[in-house]
Amino acid sequence: MIRTPVNHSNVYLFLSVARTLSFTKTGRLFGITQAAVSHRIKSLEEEVGCTLFVRKPRNIALTPEGNQLFKSVSQSFELVDNVIDDLKNPNPAGTIRIGTSPSFASQVLIPSLPKFIEKHPALDVQIITSSESQRFDDETMDLAIVYSENVEGLYCEEIVRESILPICSREYAKKHNLNNEHPSLTGLTLIRNVNSSNWVQWLAKEERELDNHRSFIVDDFHSTTSAAINGLGIAMGRWILVKDLLKSGDLISPFNAALTDKHYWLVTVNGMEHRPKYRLFSKWIQDEIFGSK
Repeated sequence: MIRTPVNHSNVYLFLSVARTLSFTKTGRLFGITQAAVSHRIKSLEEEVGCTLFVRKPRNIALTPEGNQLFKSVSQSFELVDNVIDDLKNPNPAGTIRIGTSPSFASQVLIPSLPKFIEKHPALDVQIITSSESQRFDDETMDLAIVYSENVEGLYCEEIVRESILPICSREYAKKHNLNNEHPSLTGLTLIRNVNSSNWVQWLAKEERELDNHRSFIVDDFHSTTSAAINGLGIAMGRWILVKDLLKSGDLISPFNAALTDKHYWLVTVNGMEHRPKYRLFSKWIQDEIFGSK
């Protein structure tokens, strides 16, 4: 069955009315009278078969159906505007807004960005950090790097599965005889991040049990690595975040690594994955940051 399309010019007019909540202001924007705006919105309501606005003596408001249409239309028209902008300007320029966690930003992304910025000087990079998984609810970013088991409701690319491993200073390992072939966790101080389940995951996957140990409690990644570097105990690290500290010798790993159930994902709103800025950054981050994983 072929659907009869609605009048798209009226849909575009509806978008303006929904944003301004004013027939008069929309009329000024479109160069038509307030009565003409009202008439065209009435025609649209007849086409879709429901009331989109509640008319009050001094103002108007969206009905639930109107709000549903507004959310869908605003996203659709934004994508159209973005595509038109990309067609006009095929070489990415302007601002690219990237969301990620504070630890990934400081340990991985920012140290690698000089190469990206040098290759693409027309792009201004904005990093938005949050401890919560990015959901793009407030449209403050173009894309995000998310560490999670899965991502729903967004376009996502699975980049790489992460692994976790115990980490400590060389001095701590020597003091507690962790350099032998079969090191033991007995008697060690475990540096525990209260916001992470990495120790629980690693112990389960390695089928190990804890006996006669102490705990040193922290609540973020940087405190975890700082405590380990300064010999306060043995911590649990994610390979992507601590690999440079291991390569430099600031930390060592006397135990096996274990794969987690989580991946790094590159995510954006559906439809945005076709934009040059997204494609450019996606290729760069997979080649430059995760290419050697």
